[in-house]
Amino acid sequence: MVTEEERESLAHTLEEVEQRSGKGNVKWHKSSQSARAAYFAAMLCQPLFRRSLFFETFQDSKKYIELTAFATAKAILRRARGIYEATVYVDGFRKRELEQFTRGLQALRVRKRKVRGVKRDENDACVRLANAVCGLVRDAESGNVTAQDALRMLMQKHIITAL
Repeated sequence: MVTEEERESLAHTLEEVEQRSGKGNVKWHKSSQSARAAYFAAMLCQPLFRRSLFFETFQDSKKYIELTAFATAKAILRRARGIYEATVYVDGFRKRELEQFTRGLQALRVRKRKVRGVKRDENDACVRLANAVCGLVRDAESGNVTAQDALRMLMQKHIITAL
């Protein structure tokens, strides 16, 4: 979660981190373990990422869209300072799902400027980052010790925050 002013700088920094780490702009599951480790290690050195990445996990629920809206609202409210209007980028939702997600944010009283679907995540470094965080959390929860260590370190350094 970043302010609009930070978004361009963040995207540029992310693209540099992707190239230096060897991850490139490929999806998380297609990147090598060493590139994944280098990608998140590089984030530890970037103050821009502090207190900006959030995740929430839910167990045994079929209310994916509603829970995604709930977690998004929590992240926005945790990061927002004072008066805000959020622009939310969402990956992987069809048009009807995006509408349902938007209604969920409205019901939670999130002040939004717009909600946009992202059609090709490989074209957006910020969406690739969100997918990488999701991949890291999923790997850690499935017992991958390397992912657990990386997630623990990122949380200790306040790069990633559990909601």
